[in-house]
Amino acid sequence: MVQIPFPLSSSPGYLGLQESSGRLINVFSVPLGEQRGAKRVRVPGMTSFLTSSQTGFRGMVEVGGVLYAAFGGQLYRGTSAGGAMTVHNALAGTTRVYFTRNKEATPEQVEVTENGAFTISGASTIAAYPDVDLPQPSTVFSLDGYLVFTIGDGRIFATDLNSTAVNSLSFGRLEAKPDPPVRGIPLAGRALFFGSQTLEVWTDVGTAPFPFQRAAVVPFGLLGVDAVAGWEDGWGAGLLWVAHDGTVRQLDGYTASKVSPPDLDRLIAREATPGLLLASVYMVDGHAMWTITGSDFSWGFDINTQKWHERESYLVMRWRGLQTWNAFGRWLVGDRDTGNIYKIDPTNHEEGGDPLRARLESGPVAQFPQRVRVARADFNLETGVGIATGIDPNQTEPTVEISWSDDGGINWSAPLLRKLGRQSVDRNISVFRAGMSSRHGRRWRLDISDPVYVSIFGGDQSAEMRNG
Repeated sequence: MVQIPFPLSSSPGYLGLQESSGRLINVFSVPLGEQRGAKRVRVPGMTSFLTSSQTGFRGMVEVGGVLYAAFGGQLYRGTSAGGAMTVHNALAGTTRVYFTRNKEATPEQVEVTENGAFTISGASTIAAYPDVDLPQPSTVFSLDGYLVFTIGDGRIFATDLNSTAVNSLSFGRLEAKPDPPVRGIPLAGRALFFGSQTLEVWTDVGTAPFPFQRAAVVPFGLLGVDAVAGWEDGWGAGLLWVAHDGTVRQLDGYTASKVSPPDLDRLIAREATPGLLLASVYMVDGHAMWTITGSDFSWGFDINTQKWHERESYLVMRWRGLQTWNAFGRWLVGDRDTGNIYKIDPTNHEEGGDPLRARLESGPVAQFPQRVRVARADFNLETGVGIATGIDPNQTEPTVEISWSDDGGINWSAPLLRKLGRQSVDRNISVFRAGMSSRHGRRWRLDISDPVYVSIFGGDQSAEMRNG
């Protein structure tokens, strides 16, 4: 028997052919301690928390115990009680909405859309921004009591302290390179301004009329306005973004360290609309997850382990989750498919009622150019995971589908079904007389769609070498 090389980090290879070292789709690896290797567990599901009658999620923020969420042409608000949200007011537009607030006892709330800046107040009020000295902004954030706006012409405006008033001279410019600001964010008491080629770090020095001054320049810009995450409240695990060179970078002091693997770099390079790349973050069982989503892919990075996994939702090749936000003691996520706000939930093994298929693919068991006869394969999974009071049979007696490929993943066998065991019932998961591999070796695939706990440790197969 030889060990089946199940990966710890996803590595699909180009077109998923012979160069693949295995894939983790909707599963991520978790160390088990010294000399015990790792398990692969399912990513968290999505449980409905707040609902609306709209679709077209555009962004959200929590202020003073109220969650404001933009869907389609409406702004909604909800509370920690969950359930149906209340329509706050109409909010024209279709693209991302950027929210912030200052530090006043009664916070002044501001949102920026493609149609300009607005203030939110009262039970249902949305008003045009009260100071005409503010040009059309592209994004907004708050720091040290200032509201800070990026402007399409390259300027950065700041309000007076804890005010919406804007001095027409209270602005700065990114001058390290002639790249106008793409996005501004707050991080650890500093203002970070991403241009198309550089990241400039500015600090509050209390000058007037503009209070910020440049402190450092990092030579990696931002590929898309929403391709950065890790600055959100409740996170604190690090800032990552898709840089202008098409790689994912993690900020370490003033160093932008590359963390993306070649397979992800290739997907980003081939993204037809890189300006629409979307990054998000969430915490699950102590793991800090950073996710990047394109038009036909989603990849997640576990900052704890520095390992990558892929995410897919039902019948699509990317995650349906959009922006995430930490509110009411939980991580919330907007939904691409509905008008709901979901909570990230590791105890739910579905996404809004849709299956969340966990898939693990191995690298090849090969002795090139020899072929291998596979008389037996055994798989080490957590068994007895059925739920006695669950839905019959998907939860009471769940199954794993086992298939294999002998041509590098181009074609896969019809899956064999093996029971994972009713609640607390241990089972052996084995396949017998699985034929002869090709010279490229044998790759294995495990699929679990039933909504139960998934934990995969590894597997072994017989490997009798055959010439010819």
